Amino acid sequence: MEQHRPSSWGVLLIVSLAVFILVIDTTTMEVSISALVHDLDTNASTIQTIITIYTLVKAAFMLIGAKLQDFIGRKKAFLIGAAMYGIGVFTAATSQNAAMFLVGWSILEGIGTVLMLPATVTFITGTYEGKERAFAFGVWGGIAAAASIFGLIFGGYLTTNHSWRWVFALELVILLIIFALHRVLKETRPTESWKSFDRGGAVLSVLGLMALVFGILMVKEPSEWVIVPFLILGGIILLFGFYFWERRQIRNAKGVLVDVTILPERSFLAGNVVAIGQKFVSAGFIFIFPLFYEMVTGASAYETGIALLPMTLGVVVFSILGARLSSSVEPKYVLLLGIALAGAGLAALRDVFSLTTTAHDIFPGSLLFGIGLGLVLSQLTNLTLSSIRSERQTDASGIYNTTRQLGSSLGTALIGIVLALGFVRGLPSGQPSPYLPGQPLLSIGISDAAINQGMEWAFVAMILVVIGMFLAGLFIRKTGKIV
Repeated sequence: MEQHRPSSWGVLLIVSLAVFILVIDTTTMEVSISALVHDLDTNASTIQTIITIYTLVKAAFMLIGAKLQDFIGRKKAFLIGAAMYGIGVFTAATSQNAAMFLVGWSILEGIGTVLMLPATVTFITGTYEGKERAFAFGVWGGIAAAASIFGLIFGGYLTTNHSWRWVFALELVILLIIFALHRVLKETRPTESWKSFDRGGAVLSVLGLMALVFGILMVKEPSEWVIVPFLILGGIILLFGFYFWERRQIRNAKGVLVDVTILPERSFLAGNVVAIGQKFVSAGFIFIFPLFYEMVTGASAYETGIALLPMTLGVVVFSILGARLSSSVEPKYVLLLGIALAGAGLAALRDVFSLTTTAHDIFPGSLLFGIGLGLVLSQLTNLTLSSIRSERQTDASGIYNTTRQLGSSLGTALIGIVLALGFVRGLPSGQPSPYLPGQPLLSIGISDAAINQGMEWAFVAMILVVIGMFLAGLFIRKTGKIV
């Protein structure tokens, strides 16, 4: 391993650029629904379906995308994914109707993502060691979290003042930079042949993850609740079947999609639980805060993103500082401190929301939450993946990124439901919700009690998840100061 080559940090640059476009792409589209409906001559339900399909593709095929590194090599898998993603971006940018946008964004970009994202993790584990690896993973996590808020700001600005299509133009420029720098990426030789590809495991994992994630996403639709238990239970049963199928494959010395024997490793399992919680809380916060701010004040997505700038800065700065801190402090303690600070930030925000809330009111709590989140991200990925031996890093990265996708889906679905239930609970008895899309709640006489109750319930739910993260973090083994 040549850690000190001048080009070695070029790997981190490519990885960071890749993660950046993968995250802002999703956030930007979520704040551009109205513009997409108008420009593609469709309706909001169709656009929501396209977003759901994109989420399903990423979650269902992430394990396969990671495994392909073993069959064709890490660099080749990444570059094929980047090329496919680029074709998808161009198709989406030039879409004239919803069908064309579905193919470009949901399918081609989705498949490109499952090839690129796991490789960004294994590029880091394969290139860096010690404090350099801790620093690289801190940057990786910080960029991913900050990009979601940058998507609100940048995407909101372009959608409001220009066009959502310009977001894809930015992504194409970044992809060209990635291809221009690709020579700094070191190729790895395939370690398995196509004959050993685990088709049975692939089918079980895809069907199980698709059913589970679709069921989770449908929680947001009360009219579909009748099928939700069947989807979620069916997904869980299929995933259990996948687990035992993989164990059988291992016993028979046959090829596997994922080496599931790494799952019981204490630090890896605990780290994945913390990762689910972190994505749950992050996605939940990014979902409900813009919803509140735009509904109450009529603020644009761009203005909402500006209100979250302190949180963004906290995430970016402390994800980098936290990685440096691990050379003088036990990384596990930095992680636990970050979880505690994130919980404290959520607790500070729990009771500040009302019809008269301003950006100044949420500044202290959101900054503290961002600082805590940054510290968590500075340690979590490294602590989780470093517990797995190097030859199983593709399996570990596939599982890790899949659990993160599950956490994100859970956060947006469940926190949205908790918010709605609290909101209804806070309404005066017998009063229906008079909210009309696009109309600020401030202008239609909604009571402070309803707003405060809904947001308080949502934040209490996120605080409970953070407590669970802290308990899971206690089971992560100490690694000693990173040198």
